[in-house]
Amino acid sequence: MDPATSANSRRINADASVSSREIPGWAADTAGVTLRINARVVTRLLQPHQDIEPQFISHFCRQTLSSSSNHVTAECAHFTIPQPYCHISHRPTWEEQTEQMFFHVVANHVSPADLDLLAQAFRRYTYTVFDRFPITELVSMEFFSIIEIPVTPSASTGRLRYLIPREANEYFFGGDQDINFVQFNKGPRPASTAAVVGLQMVTTTAEDTSCSICLDDFEVMTQALAMPCGHSFHEGCLKEWLRRRNSCPLCRFSLPTTE
Repeated sequence: MDPATSANSRRINADASVSSREIPGWAADTAGVTLRINARVVTRLLQPHQDIEPQFISHFCRQTLSSSSNHVTAECAHFTIPQPYCHISHRPTWEEQTEQMFFHVVANHVSPADLDLLAQAFRRYTYTVFDRFPITELVSMEFFSIIEIPVTPSASTGRLRYLIPREANEYFFGGDQDINFVQFNKGPRPASTAAVVGLQMVTTTAEDTSCSICLDDFEVMTQALAMPCGHSFHEGCLKEWLRRRNSCPLCRFSLPTTE
């Protein structure tokens, strides 16, 4: 962790109104290249008086192995990439951003096919963590990734192998014994079409300061789409959100899902 990040974390943790927690990590392997990832999330215990955009930072350590006649050494390169928090809430944007990050970090060290698979594994972990925390509680979310590149990578197989420790298994999946690709489909499900069609448009007031999905400000007396819990968002933002998950971005109130 770089000194600036460490100092920032200390300042956050010094505030009694927030709580920091380490999120269990897992690993993914393709063609002998291994991605190890975990996270740290800082949440607020008290609601702020105004909307505050959470910090969202990805840290990467690329470890490139090299060999000599009698030993193997690892050359490390570190990257810290902050992102606007709204990127992860919009799937096409986050897919594009993760591809760009991994291209920046490992493009000259792995094949394009394996780069895509590593970015996919990274996204799966970030989405799994992101879905556990309402936006209104978040102060910061940081992801720490180590990418281990062997002396001689294997030929690309086009497949990912996940290595999920027991702690992560219990935290994310409830301790199921058989971790496989199917479990990654047991996360958020889209809201049903009927539920989305049944949402009502409302007129914003001075108390509705901004859309918590894109973080852009509302204009007073403009139209917004409201969830049954009362939270309102730009119509396009909320409909896009509900295409991949059925819960309110702020309080996690759930709509009926698709069959």
